[in-house]
Amino acid sequence: MAERNKRQRQAGDSPLEIMRIDRTTLTQDELAMRCGIPRATYQRWISGKTEARLSISQLKRLCEELKIERVDELPDNFAPIAPSE
Repeated sequence: MAERNKRQRQAGDSPLEIMRIDRTTLTQDELAMRCGIPRATYQRWISGKTEARLSISQLKRLCEELKIERVDELPDNFAPIAPSE
C-alpha cells in the first residue's frame, strides 16, 4: 500500500480542512465519500463558495470520522479563515 503524503496545515485553510488533516489520515475524497457528500460539494464548502447544508446522517458521519463527540465542536462556518492583518 502506498504511503500517503499528509499535507501540512496552511494559513487560510478552512476549519473543516484543519480538522480533517489533524484528526484523520483521510483525503478530501475519502472523507466526503464516507460522509455521503459529493466531492465537489465538500470542496465548495472548504473554499467558501457555498455554505454547508448537511443532512442529519451526513452530520453524524462527519462527526464520527472527525472524532467529534459534541456537535458544538464543529465550526460554525467551513469557509477558509481570513488571515489577520
